[in-house]
Amino acid sequence: MSKIVNVKMFFDEYEKYFGDGFYPFFEEKEKEKAVINISFQYKDHVWKQVSQDEITGLDGDVGKILLNYLNNEINEKGLIIKNSYDLIIYR
Repeated sequence: MSKIVNVKMFFDEYEKYFGDGFYPFFEEKEKEKAVINISFQYKDHVWKQVSQDEITGLDGDVGKILLNYLNNEINEKGLIIKNSYDLIIYR
């Protein structure tokens, strides 16, 4: 049985559409930041994004924070996060 967790994240709309890609983060830093809910599915120690708008990457410590958040939500021990195209975005 697979498990799905929804995560509220923030992102910079300009960077997503005109810049270097979709790099969401957890804290709202500026008023013009947009909010999105991203769904991840857990299976065999891998978290895979199952919602639209595939994540291009995760900057800084966002990957570690996201992995810890996902694992804590369902008490699992995932090791990898993949985007909706099955590309590893955090290990």
